[in-house]
Amino acid sequence: MSRNSRQISLLILSYTALAVTWGWRLHANDGVSSEDTSSLDATRTEIAASLAQAPKHLQQPAVLQLATLPDREMRALQTWQKAMPEQRVRQLTVQQGPVHAPCALNTALLFVELTRADAPLIDDSRLFISASGERLEEQNKIEALELLGSQALENHELNLAVEIHERACESPAATWENILRLSEAARLARRPAAALRVVNVWLDASQTRLTESQREDALDLQVTLLLEGTRYAEASRIVLDELRSLKAKEPIPERLMQRALLATQTAGEAAELLPWIERQLRTCPDHRRSLKELAATKSPNAGYLRWLNEGACIADRASQTSIACELFFRLAALGETRVLARLHTLAPQIGRGRELTELMTGLGARFTALQLAQALADGNAPDAARNLLAAHLQSSATDREGWRLLTEIDITLRGEPSAAMLWEAFLKRFPGDVPALQQLAQRQIAAAQYLQALRTLQKIPREHLDEAILRRIADLAIQLDDIPAAHLSQQLLVESSKNPAVGDVLALAGITLQHPDIVTAQAALTEAIARLPAQTDFHKGLTATPRTSEATHFSTAAEAK
Repeated sequence: MSRNSRQISLLILSYTALAVTWGWRLHANDGVSSEDTSSLDATRTEIAASLAQAPKHLQQPAVLQLATLPDREMRALQTWQKAMPEQRVRQLTVQQGPVHAPCALNTALLFVELTRADAPLIDDSRLFISASGERLEEQNKIEALELLGSQALENHELNLAVEIHERACESPAATWENILRLSEAARLARRPAAALRVVNVWLDASQTRLTESQREDALDLQVTLLLEGTRYAEASRIVLDELRSLKAKEPIPERLMQRALLATQTAGEAAELLPWIERQLRTCPDHRRSLKELAATKSPNAGYLRWLNEGACIADRASQTSIACELFFRLAALGETRVLARLHTLAPQIGRGRELTELMTGLGARFTALQLAQALADGNAPDAARNLLAAHLQSSATDREGWRLLTEIDITLRGEPSAAMLWEAFLKRFPGDVPALQQLAQRQIAAAQYLQALRTLQKIPREHLDEAILRRIADLAIQLDDIPAAHLSQQLLVESSKNPAVGDVLALAGITLQHPDIVTAQAALTEAIARLPAQTDFHKGLTATPRTSEATHFSTAAEAK
């Protein structure tokens, strides 16, 4: 509902209440002048309209109270309206006001004053509300403080906002939502400790204000605030103590494990969590299966995979090789090929090379040799990847992608200086391979072998020449003063575009002037110009026929009279 609609509704409600009480008011006001009555009614109407700024739950009771307000209190309201903004708020909170308090009208008027453009300073209003005592109900006091806190945030007075929200949370009527607003303000002000103090109070064992769900939220928030305040060791200690408090066979809540992982990793104490990860894994049915049984699993449990991976990585970093190797084996059996490279390093160290061979044989039935070799290469195990590929290529000598990957692995093993030679060997086996030609040309350019690079790029079939390749050929040809090659590449560049760039056409025109076969080159230029947008000044200038005229007699001799 819009503000105007609410004001109209309040006015209707106000006048309805006035009509109900008008009879006895007429008898009570027999001695009062009509001018005074009219003034009071105008004040009543003005205040009723302003109550639209108050919270909705206060509007109706405030209007009803206003409609039945005695004339004595209405005159007090008239006097109150003429006071300064700070004095008006003071009377509604800590001094004797125009109406008795606590009441809906007094509280609603306070909210109206707090939202006015000429409202007192936020800090002053905060002090008045905090000291209001019984003149404001606790819930309304919290609501008013949070309104001031929001205003302080909007004004970028972050520290003041934190102090106001802290005061609201001190109330016995405060709720968990009030704590969350304090936390938001404290994090914006980079003062997490302010919110942490309140969260710790609410988490105290003697407090019963939190539901089970809210308590989990509070524990999450506690760890977050500790980490944001760089109190890493304390966060780690809290979550580890919480884990130790669990009974031997009690399941570990997932959110507790999440908190513990975050806190211990940030504190550099992730190894302390490893026993709890192993305990968590033992509760999963998949953990009781063998590697062969795991390999036959079609849809592994996502949570099991997650904690297998976390446990393996933590154990590996902590140099607990046997634990890491076992968890990596289980991950690989479930199809996580990204761990194969690390497994090839760890398994031989603890005498599990034979199991690794059996595992790779089993994976060979689920993945191609190329996929397994790529996983090994990506994991920085080029030797193992090369051995696997070499065995595969003995029986699949025409596997182009296998040879390409082998070439890339050999470059990794031998170093970048051998790259050109290795790509040349690949091209002898697969002539005309476009990616290989580009790789070779790139190495030749890096070695300042520009002529060889040009000849290599010229071997690329015309249908595979894209803009980048054509520009590279043109640049190399111009650098080597190979005008025909430069002209051809520039011509193809223009022809390959539906809307060629003017700069490309100008470049073609410049090369045309140097071409040995000027007739053919000029014809190509004419076709290129025709592809430009017609009727433009540039197009007309290029296609205009030169104008000729006859020279007339010109003499510098002065005619004699």
